[in-house]
Amino acid sequence: MARVDDYQKSFDLAAEELDQRDWAEVARRAGATAADDASYLEMNYLGRPVRVSAPPITVSALDDGPEIPLAEQALILHYLVKADGTVPSGEWITYREVEAGEFYWSAFVKRAKAPLVGFFGERPELLTELAPLVGGEGPGETGDASVIVRAFPMVPIQLVLWAGDEEFPPDGNLLFDRTIGRYLSTEDIALTAGMPIYKMMALSHQRG
Repeated sequence: MARVDDYQKSFDLAAEELDQRDWAEVARRAGATAADDASYLEMNYLGRPVRVSAPPITVSALDDGPEIPLAEQALILHYLVKADGTVPSGEWITYREVEAGEFYWSAFVKRAKAPLVGFFGERPELLTELAPLVGGEGPGETGDASVIVRAFPMVPIQLVLWAGDEEFPPDGNLLFDRTIGRYLSTEDIALTAGMPIYKMMALSHQRG
């Protein structure tokens, strides 16, 4: 498990890289907006408006919600650094089809697929109810229940569930636009995929 100092190092390295970029160009490629004086960028992250400011580089939420954890701050910077402006294709792929996805498959299952099926498999209506609170934009295109969540402006993720029956338990998966590798590393894709699931689980617990 990554430690706080690992996240801090990840954040610092990405911040150093971002600090050398033209922020207007970064914003264009990432689907964000930049201040006229390039002192900050703004975009949505899992349904929340966030601001990346400099100097020094900081990441903060613009709503009344909780502070963004350091691991997610680093993830946001990774997205900004890697984004290349490629328009999403509308073609969905599985994590196994992502470059080196097989290598990180077990981590992906642990972080995203297993929590999705374990928590929402028996109550798919809860998935569709909570998805709008974490950047959900509408129903997905496959499965017995599915939603599309926009993790970042150029990163849609489709969460899919298949209902179980007397013979088989519920199943599910997460699908990504074929351009996902233009915006996140393979490891960051697995991390990002789990974020809306954990946030929806937390929202469900808060509701009792």
